[in-house]
Amino acid sequence: MTTVSRTPILRTLLEDDAWRVALVAGVAALPFTTASYVRTGTEIDFGPVFYAGLLAGYLYESGSTDRSRVATRVGCISALPVLWQCSDMVVFALTETTSPPWLRAVTVTFVAGFTVLGVGMAIVVAMIGAWIGDWLGGTVGRIRVPGVGH
Repeated sequence: MTTVSRTPILRTLLEDDAWRVALVAGVAALPFTTASYVRTGTEIDFGPVFYAGLLAGYLYESGSTDRSRVATRVGCISALPVLWQCSDMVVFALTETTSPPWLRAVTVTFVAGFTVLGVGMAIVVAMIGAWIGDWLGGTVGRIRVPGVGH
């Protein structure tokens, strides 16, 4: 019986500068996006996602393709509360017993679409922040973080 170690995969991710910057920026925004959902119970503020993208774009000096990859990762990490919000909606739709089953199925389908839309919106917001952060880094200079960038 062989066991597959997950350590090499994690180590490989952390050796990649793009993943390191995305993890730092995305995880930095995560408590704020989560707090906005906890506070309201219905809304997620993507302002922190913008600032995380700004930070990632500023720290990760690269071409536009790499910057977009980093911003996509930042957006996905920062948007994890969208999954929580959508799971709350699915639980409500499936436990609400007064509507017919076909309507509950349609509701779950809309929630899945809403999830994709929410994560996509977070990615776009992070990309806008990364573009501005990259521009700021080129204009005012970048802080050199050891082991980050090309």
